[in-house]
Amino acid sequence: MQKDNRKILIFREEGAYVWLSAAVCFMLFLYAPLELLFTNQDEFWFDAYILTPLMLVVFGIGCLSAILLFFVLRKLHEKLYQLGLAAGFAVYIGLYVQGNLLTAGLPSLDGEPIDWSLYTGERVKSIAAWAAVAIVVTVLFCKLKREVFAKVVKAVSAGMTLMFVMTLLTLALTNQGFSKKPSMSVTTENMFAMSRDANFVILLLDAVDAQVLKGMMDVEPAYQDIFADFTFYDNVVGAYPYTQHSIPYILSGKWYENETAFKAYEREAYASSPFLEAMETAGYRMGFYEADLLLDNGGMGRFENILPNDRGVEDKWAFVRWQLLMTGFKYAPYDLKRFSFVNPKAFSTLKITPEGKTLFTPSNTEFYDGILHEEIACTDQKCFRFIHVDGGHVPFIYNEKVEVIPEESGSYEDNIKACLTMTKAYLEKLREGGVYDNSVIIVMADHGYNGTDPHGRQNPAFFVKGMNEAHDFAVSDAPVSFEDLQEAYRRLLNGAAGGSVFDWKSGDQRERRFLFYEYLKEDYMVEYMQPGQAHDTEAMYETGEIYDR
Repeated sequence: MQKDNRKILIFREEGAYVWLSAAVCFMLFLYAPLELLFTNQDEFWFDAYILTPLMLVVFGIGCLSAILLFFVLRKLHEKLYQLGLAAGFAVYIGLYVQGNLLTAGLPSLDGEPIDWSLYTGERVKSIAAWAAVAIVVTVLFCKLKREVFAKVVKAVSAGMTLMFVMTLLTLALTNQGFSKKPSMSVTTENMFAMSRDANFVILLLDAVDAQVLKGMMDVEPAYQDIFADFTFYDNVVGAYPYTQHSIPYILSGKWYENETAFKAYEREAYASSPFLEAMETAGYRMGFYEADLLLDNGGMGRFENILPNDRGVEDKWAFVRWQLLMTGFKYAPYDLKRFSFVNPKAFSTLKITPEGKTLFTPSNTEFYDGILHEEIACTDQKCFRFIHVDGGHVPFIYNEKVEVIPEESGSYEDNIKACLTMTKAYLEKLREGGVYDNSVIIVMADHGYNGTDPHGRQNPAFFVKGMNEAHDFAVSDAPVSFEDLQEAYRRLLNGAAGGSVFDWKSGDQRERRFLFYEYLKEDYMVEYMQPGQAHDTEAMYETGEIYDR
């Protein structure tokens, strides 16, 4: 009888470290990545069916490794095992508190350099929380009998794991987590194929602010020569402060006001875009070079460079490593978070590429390299090309020669200079290929830039040249809005010059709409009106309209 009781006691204690090992690994390797995916479906190209198998392998390896570690500790000395169990339990609770209760002050993972000195308050909270957890677990370990402490570890581990499972199921049901995302890739196919008849090109340089660029062009007039034949509209109000919502609006003119899931809006915006429909009706071959598309099957087949691909991940090790880094960014103590930085947009480079094709990436350097080494392939069919590259967007890793440089030595102005070099080379390439004059060309940004402040992004750069247009560089401060783009496209297709695509003229007074939100908080939008110059943030006022979900 005594022997049986001893066996039961051993089983209970072993059960504690097995449950703890499984609970820690489930939280870090399954719950954390899936919770991030389900709550940010629009940010990632992959779905749970791609993510889960890979992370299950990590979970299995992590769980077995932790169990083996406890087993070794127990073989070395019983006291060592007991201390290890207490320490592991404290770490588990600390990670839970850090990753689920202390996330409000996390920096944004938008590529912006993080100044960790600005987060001293969050660091203090983190240290205090970990210290409190350590004290509580130490008291429990010292006050409770060994078998009682083991039962507490088992009960908490099992209970929290069950809670995580229920949370994941709820998130999956409310965020379409069980749906399969289409296996399609944005390739570089025909990016430099242009027509001798007519072309319509939109080169979108991300986050190039009109006023910053204007200041640089005033100081260096040679930059203006790049845009001979173009009209520069420097008083443009965009639609949103970030890319995700701006691009569907640029191409469709349809506002997103949180009335439905963004995925449904984007699908409808592209499918019913008056501009894209006009291009199709006019017989244009269409290429959409945009790395962050959600890639719904509906309507994407109209673009010749968006092709089906095998499901899966090209580099599984990089995929898993980046998942763990994102988990660490959320769950690690504050002093360790700086070592867990990864840009979520980088995941787009890990998609399996259709055989024989090249995956499009927004890299300034890769696009510039294509300009230098690809030839214009001429075709008889009219062509539409929408090309979205990094432009001035963070991180600041480009110099004027469009070479990649260390982030710490770069600047926003350096990225803008890279944009100018790249644009100049692209326009020269079109001239060399004999397709410049017969092309409508728009060089624009999706939004402006104001450092780390999300306010002040309402004034994107906008240049336009009509077909067969030739004149000196021109500037207009007409009060233009992205709301005017659909009509401008229509006029350009009908042969209008860049200086006459908008009804508004210099000196006109007008109020223009802008929907503001903070990064990763797009479920809460605030409507602003701009009655003054586009760049004047002080002149903007809230209308009182809030669009939230």
